Amino acid sequence: MLIEKPPHLNDILENEMSSVVFIRDYIQLIFEEDYKETMIFTAFTLPIIRIGLSSYTRSDISYCNILCSLINQTVTEIDIKEGVAITLFFENNIVLEVSLKGEYNEGPEAAMFRSENGLTVW
Repeated sequence: MLIEKPPHLNDILENEMSSVVFIRDYIQLIFEEDYKETMIFTAFTLPIIRIGLSSYTRSDISYCNILCSLINQTVTEIDIKEGVAITLFFENNIVLEVSLKGEYNEGPEAAMFRSENGLTVW
C-alpha cells in the first residue's frame, strides 16, 4: 500500500544528487537546491539498485560505481510502500529501493531524510 509521503520529501524532486557519502555500513545521498539548501537522504539499510531487469546489492563489484553515477542525476519520482520500501527513481532509469522490511534492517531505522523543511525517520 502506497502511503502519503512526508511533504518535505518532495524537496528532492527535480533536484540533482550532488554527492554520495559512504560511511562504514550506511550511505548518504546529498542533494543541493541551487547551492543553497542541503538535503540528506540517509540509507541505514543499503538500497538495492535496479537498472532495467538487473539488480545490484552491496556485494556486487559495480555497486559503488553505480551509486557514484547518480551524481548530477535528478530524482523524478518517489514512492513509499508502508512496511515494504522507499523507492527513488532517477532520470537515467536507475532506481534505488530501501527496504522497510524489518528483517533486512541492520538497526531500528531503515532511512532518514532531512531538509530545511523537516526530518523524517523510517
